[in-house]
Amino acid sequence: MAGAAVALLGQLLGGLPAEAAGTIALPGTAFPLVLDVDMTPNPVCSGPVRGRVEIYDPAAARAGATVEWRVRAGEKQLAGGRLEMSARVGTADFRIPFDRVPAAETALQVDARIAAASSGHAPGHYGKVWRDTLRRGCHPVRVASVGDSVVWGQGLDHDQKFPYLTGQLLGRETGRGFQHMDYSISGAVLDAPELPAGNDDAACLRTTEKQDPDGDGEMEFGEVTQQMPDVFCQLEKAGAQARAGGYGLDLVVINGCINDLDPFFGIGVGITPGSEDLPEAVKRECSGIGAAAENPAKDVPYFSGAKVGYGGRGMQAAIEKAHSLPGRPKVIVADFYYALSRSSSPIPVKTCSTPGVAGARLTSCRSALGGVADRYEQYTQLANAAYHQAATAANKASAGGPYAVAADGLFTVDNALLTRDSKVWNTPVTDPAFPLRTRACPELSATPAQCLSAAVGHPDIEGARQYADAFLRNPSVREWFHLPAQGPQAQLNVPEHAPVGSDVRMSATVDGKPPAAGYRYHWYFGDGTQRETGEAAVTHAYDRKGPWLSRLVMTGPDGRKVLVEAARPLTTG
Repeated sequence: MAGAAVALLGQLLGGLPAEAAGTIALPGTAFPLVLDVDMTPNPVCSGPVRGRVEIYDPAAARAGATVEWRVRAGEKQLAGGRLEMSARVGTADFRIPFDRVPAAETALQVDARIAAASSGHAPGHYGKVWRDTLRRGCHPVRVASVGDSVVWGQGLDHDQKFPYLTGQLLGRETGRGFQHMDYSISGAVLDAPELPAGNDDAACLRTTEKQDPDGDGEMEFGEVTQQMPDVFCQLEKAGAQARAGGYGLDLVVINGCINDLDPFFGIGVGITPGSEDLPEAVKRECSGIGAAAENPAKDVPYFSGAKVGYGGRGMQAAIEKAHSLPGRPKVIVADFYYALSRSSSPIPVKTCSTPGVAGARLTSCRSALGGVADRYEQYTQLANAAYHQAATAANKASAGGPYAVAADGLFTVDNALLTRDSKVWNTPVTDPAFPLRTRACPELSATPAQCLSAAVGHPDIEGARQYADAFLRNPSVREWFHLPAQGPQAQLNVPEHAPVGSDVRMSATVDGKPPAAGYRYHWYFGDGTQRETGEAAVTHAYDRKGPWLSRLVMTGPDGRKVLVEAARPLTTG
């Protein structure tokens, strides 16, 4: 999610508009800030680990200061050195001999400080710690992530993001360890049809982005919102890096299409041309069906991903491109969560006061505010249905068997912004990446006020963990990686059709019979609501037209959890 939507969400706090974020004092302990650490190979089978650390500190660069950096495993220092900050981002290489690499997964910390000066000034404090892991191993689970700010993990440190956590969980359960490569960027559209011209994805390899200072395709400044590279370009870069490194990928985590619609002025209030009819807009942007010959939003006078993301290829094409990468990886499409919902606090009228929104647009925006939460819920449901259809179609077209799944994070309307059980950032200044944004947004962003508040409404630390935990319970993922069963192979029985408002009966069975006694049942009905029971059957009434894909988490007496998904969506009408 990016653009005007995050500026809107930053203003929901009442008294803390997005424009004020820059006035809040930066915590001085964050800098020098370790921006990125690359280690190859990691896990390592033999020979040394070769690494590169990138340090970001514009103030140190202006002063021509020298920083000291170190790589530690516990209290043991494995590498370190000094670096003259001649530019805002400084880079240093390091080497860890094989005999110093721990046999098992070990927590790694990398940090830096201003070095003591010859004039007698004492060294500074160590800045924010970059956390990672290091271990020996010969066949790691390699995970690549592509997408927008949701996959990027706006506001989170890299080891808190759900693609990283998914790889870490897979590495631990398989015993193989893991390696995560992230090509996503906040604000990315799914497909910008004319960028590069003619949808020539290979041309992306000849472009450079200011968010990628080392040019490896991974966006070290992905926290700074930008619509490009789109998801197809990100996949191109992931493939190029895999081929250059001589490795295959095991898994791609992907999302996209919310920025193509315009998260607020499109999805929220429907004033961006082409977004008025939300079902048709989702079909066009998420499924790649129904675009007009000319983009009606190309000249809107405000920040909008629809300017470049209108039309283009849909999620099925992205899934198929992901599977074509070296290694023929499996693909998880990350279902969207509830950013705003009926459970969120009311949205103030001032959120329409954005540069470029005036006259008839301003009037339409204000009149539509009462429906923002409903439209966001509708988008979540429509986009997730489109993802499921895309994964199903890609699997059906595959000669090598199913390889894609639209995996749900099991979020409900009560996990949205400003709700009783919120699992998204509710302020623009308390997330771990805020110190980075305070320096990088004014320097790199064309819309710094929006960039500063961009974390609001994105999954927080608990929300990201929920995504990863749910992915590891997905039956397809467990089968792909040969993970042991967590319980019985159950079926979730749901009718194919039901009238709106009628009681729909659902039940869980094992080989046609009720499960053994002692299970707890957590039902997710697909409409953002949920219920917990001690019985293997439940009824639920849907208040609008579907499709609705139900899911169930069964918890056994031993605490192990099994995720069961209905074989097909329920259609209400």
